[in-house]
Amino acid sequence: MEVSTGRVVLDTDVLIDFLRGLKGCINFVGELKDRGMELATTSINIFELAWGAYKIDRAKVGEISNLSKVLRVLSLSEREALRAGEEIGYLESIGMPIDLRDILIGVIARENGASIATGNVKHFKRIRGLTVIEYKRGL
Repeated sequence: MEVSTGRVVLDTDVLIDFLRGLKGCINFVGELKDRGMELATTSINIFELAWGAYKIDRAKVGEISNLSKVLRVLSLSEREALRAGEEIGYLESIGMPIDLRDILIGVIARENGASIATGNVKHFKRIRGLTVIEYKRGL
């Protein structure tokens, strides 16, 4: 793991595995916390989780709101929206498009001085100035 202290945004894949109680993910998140990382996520991740929960089991949507009690939830402000627009424009101009939700999550993290913990390293590494901590699913 390349970051020792600070804030880390847990991406949706990490949160899903954590909520499912997968031991490897619980250990991964525990290690981040042990290294002094402040655990956070973004409002976009909450959206993705609520959307997925609604499709699978509508009763689970309420459980997603409990994340804001244990994680800092970083929101999309005008500043992040402007920076995300610039970043996605840049990436498209060099032929490296990225999913709209990923750019929003990544730029919210970066603009709030956070790294991102994700299994989707390939996409998030494209965002300039964002530190990516790789989460290996299934380990």
